[in-house]
This record gives sequence, structure tokens and C-alpha cells, in this order.
Amino acid sequence: MTPNESQTVLDFATAARGFCLWCEDEMSERTEVHAASWLARLYGLGVVLPSVDSNIEDGLPDLPADFLVRAQTNLSVFNGRYYREVFDPAPELDDEPVIGDIGDDLLQTYKDVRRGLMLFDAGGVAEALWQWSF
Repeated sequence: MTPNESQTVLDFATAARGFCLWCEDEMSERTEVHAASWLARLYGLGVVLPSVDSNIEDGLPDLPADFLVRAQTNLSVFNGRYYREVFDPAPELDDEPVIGDIGDDLLQTYKDVRRGLMLFDAGGVAEALWQWSF
């Protein structure tokens, strides 16, 4: 990994840590603006992460139950904020829109980012990068 790639990984890990803290900390303010800011930051840093292959044989780590409960509780303020989504907007297709839930999406993002961070902290940089790529 080049020095630039290493810095890119460290920058993403720092943002991932901040996002997870925002999700887990009871004192953090959770507004649409905060959520959008965190997601934009993660996405902006994530698209430039180095590509890697990984063969995670042991599966992804389980999230500590207390972390997960705190994140579920804190992100529940976004539950019930629905949106409609069309997966392929091509006009010749007749796809029906589906309903998404911002609270559910944020919690799933938290789980994915937290698992990658756990891999990263355990020394599995390639595995963390592979997880974060999704």
C-alpha cells in the first residue's frame, strides 16, 4: 500500500470511528443534517479507498450487544421516515417503487461500518477495506 493509500485508509477509519460514536453516544445530537453530513463524509472517503480482495473465512465479527442496543435506541429517532425508491429509473421499465426507512438504513450502515472498524482495529486492514467497500 502506498503512503497516500495508507493515509486514505486512516482518514476513513477516523471518520468511521466518529460516525460510530455519533450513533452510539447518547449525548450526540441526531438531526437529518447530522445524518446527511456523516453519510456524505463516509461516502466521499469510501469511494477513494484502495481496492482489495479478501477471503474472510471466519465471517464478520459480532457487534457487542451494548453498542448495538445504544445505536438502535439512538437511531430510532429516524425510524418511520420513509422514502420511495426506484432501483432502475429507465423509462422503458415498469418497476414499482419500493419503500425505504431512513432509520433502518442508518442502523444497517452503522453495523457495516462498525464491523469493518472492528476488523481494522484487530489488524485486519484488508478485511476492513473489503467490508467498507460495500
